[in-house]
Amino acid sequence: MRPSISRRAAAPLRRAALGLAAALPLSTAVAGEGMWLPEQLPRLAPELRAAGITLDPANLADPSKAPLNAIISLNGYCSASFLSADGLVGTNHHCVSELLGYNSDETRNLARDGYVARSRDQELWGGPGVEVYIVDQITDVTAKMGAGIKKGTKDLDRTKITRRNEAALLKACEAPPAGHDKPTHRCRVVAFDGGGSYRLIRSQIFRDVRLAYAPPESVGSYGGEVDNWMWPRHAGDFALLRVYVGKDGKPAAHSADNVPYRPPHHLKVAKDPVRDGDPVLVAGYPGGTSRYASASALQHARDQVYPAKIALFDTLIALLRAEAKASEAAAGRLNGSIDSLGNGQKNAQGMLDNMRTSDVVGDKKKIEAEVRAWVAADKARAKRYGPAFAERDRLEAEARADWEAEYLLSWLLRSSDLLEVAHQAVRLAEERKKPEGDRAPGYRARDEERLRLRSDRLDKTLWLPADRAFMAELLPRVVKLEGGSSAPAVDAFVASFGGVEGTLNALFTTPTLADAAARRALLEAEAGALAASTDPYVVLARALEQRLAPIRAADELRQGASLRIDPLIMEATRLAAGRELYPDANNTLRITFGEVEGYSPRDGVWHLPRTTVPGVVAKAGAWPFDAPARLLEAAPGASKSRFADDGVLPVNFLSSLDTTGGNSGSATLNKNGELVGFLFDGNYESMSADWLFAPAVTRSIHVDVRYLLWMLEDVEKAPALVAELGFPQP
Repeated sequence: MRPSISRRAAAPLRRAALGLAAALPLSTAVAGEGMWLPEQLPRLAPELRAAGITLDPANLADPSKAPLNAIISLNGYCSASFLSADGLVGTNHHCVSELLGYNSDETRNLARDGYVARSRDQELWGGPGVEVYIVDQITDVTAKMGAGIKKGTKDLDRTKITRRNEAALLKACEAPPAGHDKPTHRCRVVAFDGGGSYRLIRSQIFRDVRLAYAPPESVGSYGGEVDNWMWPRHAGDFALLRVYVGKDGKPAAHSADNVPYRPPHHLKVAKDPVRDGDPVLVAGYPGGTSRYASASALQHARDQVYPAKIALFDTLIALLRAEAKASEAAAGRLNGSIDSLGNGQKNAQGMLDNMRTSDVVGDKKKIEAEVRAWVAADKARAKRYGPAFAERDRLEAEARADWEAEYLLSWLLRSSDLLEVAHQAVRLAEERKKPEGDRAPGYRARDEERLRLRSDRLDKTLWLPADRAFMAELLPRVVKLEGGSSAPAVDAFVASFGGVEGTLNALFTTPTLADAAARRALLEAEAGALAASTDPYVVLARALEQRLAPIRAADELRQGASLRIDPLIMEATRLAAGRELYPDANNTLRITFGEVEGYSPRDGVWHLPRTTVPGVVAKAGAWPFDAPARLLEAAPGASKSRFADDGVLPVNFLSSLDTTGGNSGSATLNKNGELVGFLFDGNYESMSADWLFAPAVTRSIHVDVRYLLWMLEDVEKAPALVAELGFPQP
């Protein structure tokens, strides 16, 4: 199974109706707050100067100029950056777990032991489906996305027209240039402010991504879930990749003949250390926030969603850990999923704890009331915006009626890699019947090759015993759903095998889809063949689809309504605030700036903003603090390293920056745009900042680039990589 939960969870929950409401007080923005679009930076020039940032705001507004043209996206769920002229990439250790698992087997566990390529010919391909995206064009397509939509357009038609407009834009954007038979770019249309505006983002895709260095898990994830989201922190959460291209310098499929990519710009590693009070900024791809979601959405998350997540994740983590003990191969393949689920569990628990120690829901209600009062205070405003708020309330209440069924069914679907492939095949076969413009996102012709590549990875990542354990847990939960939430077709499927145990035997006794060729054939199959198939995975996928299809249909109707009302609610929010507002994070390039700064988590306690190598040694002991022997042996000499700061080798540091999921691996830059570290986490007290920013306690956690340099030089003995980062041997 592949739980898609990032180190910093991408969003608190799916907003059922995509409704928006005020999430910011009607006052001046606070220091550190804001995941700003590059285009907004020139309007924030006074704030940047006040923060001590010397970079030209005009350059920060242009993704094609330095330093932003060195910032890239890894697989769409982590951020990264070019660090050398030969395509060396820096990111987080936890962002490369997929590459480590792909290259692990019964003879070696790279997730546990790490890997150092002593020469470039030893760099390991990350496998099919691992990609780097480099944005090279951003276009405002608001008018084109709205073409054909009129004031009286029905909500479902609004969804369909928007989808067709999007498909047309993507087709034109990805059309192969002259002399090419395949697209050279990947494009996506991104909505801002609930559909108030749209951007077409074009990116080059690089598919030959190789692992150059990842530390052992006992460095990259030092402290495990004990220290995760906590401060003080001592994790070496860094990794180095390299992007390869064809000899013509253009993106190409993986090949031994490929050469390192020569990026137009790469970040320079700072010669001077970063210290308390220094200005810093982060550029990356935050996945999602809900700052403008309604107070009722937050209350629903607090009372229902997070408790459900905690209970389920606790169980699933225990199952995976038991399976990981079976063998080295199991541990290597399941490590990333264990970490991901553990992070999700702690995130959900932290959200609840934050809401118990501070009245986040009450604060959201007050802020929302301010905007509604501003709307009601003027007849014209009340007429324009009032109905949108009322309709939002209705749509969200309607959507939440089915949330438990959707949640459990989606987890059942993700519990098994083979079931997920079977369901994708069922969806693809139905979507292929439609005109391209009417096909669902993710199931268009442009998406089919990506689905095949993800399926091909299963040859090295599939672990059926873990999938069986997950299904054994989730199938009974789905069968127990009652009333309108039940899934009769799934119930009938289980009954046909005499119950859950018989069903599991049918699914996991020599499954045909364990073979890559069988999975590829399934993804190519037509609807008729799939309807006649007796493969138990296909039959279960069809049963799930009978329940999920109506949920999607209802969502599409609500999405059309949201496209109509969300821009109005956001417009009211912005006008009521009377100042520049940043859009919610949506996996687009953002910049956030602030300073290196500690904080007080509770009365009488002040957290300093930096940790050091002696702190690593002080914590060392039993797992998850089992620091490698070679690190502990080198530690006494760290104070004399050329990378030490006044006799101290820094490890992690805190900043007041506003970040979230997807920012993992983001380059942390000093005031001059030089690399000083990589963002990898947030503090426990800041988890609810995805909903409401709290400046006093919201902090981001970074790994200092000097810890990476010291590890490479004194612990790993990899001078070539140190030299490539700008520090040749003296």
